[in-house]
Amino acid sequence: MRRIILNGICMLVISAGITQQIQAQLEMGQLDSLKQVIANQSDQPEKIDNILILAREYTYIDKDDAMMFAKQALALSEQLEYNKGKLDALYRMGLVQKKLGNYNESFSLYKELLSLSEELQDSVNMADGYFQYGILYRLQGKENSAIYFHQKSLALYYALNNPGGLISNYNSIGNIFQNIGEYDSAAFYFMTAINLCRETNGKEKNLATIYLNLGEVFQNLGDYKNAKEYLNMALAYYTLTKNDNARALAYTKLGNVANEEMQLDSALNYYSMAKSIYARENNLRGINDHYVNSGIVFMKKGLYKPAYSNFSLALAYYIRQNLPEGIIAAWQNMASVLTSQKRYAEALILLDSCYNLSYRTGLKKERLDMLKQISDLYYESGDFRQSIDYSTKYNALKDSIFKLDKEEIVADLRIRYERELDQAKILALENENLRKTKQRNTYLFTGLGIITLILFLFIFFRYKARKDKIISTQRIRQLEEEKKLLAARFLVEGEEKERKRIAKELHDGLGVLLSVTKMQFSAIKDASPENKPLIEKASQFLEQASGDVRKISHNMMPGLLTKLGLCEALEDLFEKLTDTEGIQAICYIEGPRERLPENKEIMLYRIIQEMVNNTLKHAEAGKIELRVNVSPGHLDIRFADNGKGFEVAEGIEKKSIGLQSIWSRVNFLDGNISVESSPGKGTVYTIKIPV
Repeated sequence: MRRIILNGICMLVISAGITQQIQAQLEMGQLDSLKQVIANQSDQPEKIDNILILAREYTYIDKDDAMMFAKQALALSEQLEYNKGKLDALYRMGLVQKKLGNYNESFSLYKELLSLSEELQDSVNMADGYFQYGILYRLQGKENSAIYFHQKSLALYYALNNPGGLISNYNSIGNIFQNIGEYDSAAFYFMTAINLCRETNGKEKNLATIYLNLGEVFQNLGDYKNAKEYLNMALAYYTLTKNDNARALAYTKLGNVANEEMQLDSALNYYSMAKSIYARENNLRGINDHYVNSGIVFMKKGLYKPAYSNFSLALAYYIRQNLPEGIIAAWQNMASVLTSQKRYAEALILLDSCYNLSYRTGLKKERLDMLKQISDLYYESGDFRQSIDYSTKYNALKDSIFKLDKEEIVADLRIRYERELDQAKILALENENLRKTKQRNTYLFTGLGIITLILFLFIFFRYKARKDKIISTQRIRQLEEEKKLLAARFLVEGEEKERKRIAKELHDGLGVLLSVTKMQFSAIKDASPENKPLIEKASQFLEQASGDVRKISHNMMPGLLTKLGLCEALEDLFEKLTDTEGIQAICYIEGPRERLPENKEIMLYRIIQEMVNNTLKHAEAGKIELRVNVSPGHLDIRFADNGKGFEVAEGIEKKSIGLQSIWSRVNFLDGNISVESSPGKGTVYTIKIPV
């Protein structure tokens, strides 16, 4: 089941730039008065500043008018060569285009802003521009690029001693890690932002926004106690400040926590309070998100009719507003209701529509949900073959989305960011110490030796504390990396264990059952001559099914691999290739044939199997050759084909799934790999693995 949360990620935009100092919005009468003032002003910088105030205020009233005023300010600033006006106008235009969803136009405007800021050496607007770049990349799902530009923004804000900018970046980076499921990292950045808010006068008001995000992190981690604590802290602040829309969001998130705790009546109560606010504010999106959330609770209670009715109401709104994620959520939950009522055919139609919509709109994670739910539906309906097919598709798509190298890239970016931030702090501390040292040097000439001793001790203990802090930080970072490596190892080992279990069940269970059934048909063939053609045809189908089961079982976990080891399994694989694929397959294995740890043998077999698959699918080769040399301490693999080859750089740039799979497994085994290929000259893989 799927949950919809209005504005699930709470953004916090704080900057040192005057263009972003959000003041109380002016009344319409004041805006009219300001327009009259502008009409009577001569062309000068003060007039531009007033036009920009109009652009800022109309951002919340009419974005088209806001863009018009910002363009007027830009044109007049260029005429008067008023650089501050140019920067403020470009920033405002980029912000309006972002709110309109025109991300390319917004990128172009912020690029112009950054170019002018660099020319003028305006660090404030450069920091603002990089921050907005990070937000735009996050909105487009490009997390790596988003973190990179937030990192550049952070460095500038730190040099400017701007806590507001630091808080905004920490909160946004936390949202990025929450989006990709890195909840521990998300919690770290949200807590950093919270601590900075508490330490900075005037920034306490930003805590409620970050509390909401942190509460959702704890909910995703299953820590409902802390989730409710932070959400209630945010709710208390929004109640005090009479921020109704934010209060409704807090009620919705508290309802989600109660929903997951199976406190269903409490969840409905929270959702009802949120709906009352949405209705009063005429917030149609909030009302329809309420229908989805309440429908999920009704479904858990077994009240399928009101659940289906709620989802249908929300669906009509999402279709009118052309909101793909909302449409998918409504259809998906409606399918869950139909599945619970064993109306499998109707549920399958809805899920198929969900899958097609997620494919057209590029929503990969939603498409992954669809494959899993369709597989579960077929399993529940008793169609196990279709269930296995969709489960296989699910695992393939999951591998392409959540592959290990993406996690390593994100982790590397985070480590680089933290390292550069620590270096910036150390540099600042050293500059401060140098200033204090110079000041104290003036007192050395007074002959006060005791001051020299105190200064020496102060510098020594300060240096020691800083060194201890750096060592502690490095140790924490090392432990985090070890934890990630261990988690990755458990993930791979668990996947292979599950492959082995499914292969065994297919071979020993379904395979045996098909063989016994075939024997029964053979036994009755002579006893029923009139049905002999039908029985023989059924026997052929059973033979084909048995062969399919054996093939699937062997592909998932070859029997020779577990019984006799890697060398025998590879030789068997290449013999079958020669017999079945019409390709000359040669396998040379040199050195002792001692068994390796089971997990390592499975991983090596998968690597070679993936190289063979790549050759069969793409290379159009007539010959493949595998050489395995087992030496003390390492194992050398050379795989070559005489196929049509490819441009290695182009394959890496396109992130070929086959190449990525091979690289990930070799890296997992701490090995090295090189690929040599070019069009028309075949392909050679060279791999060295420590054993």
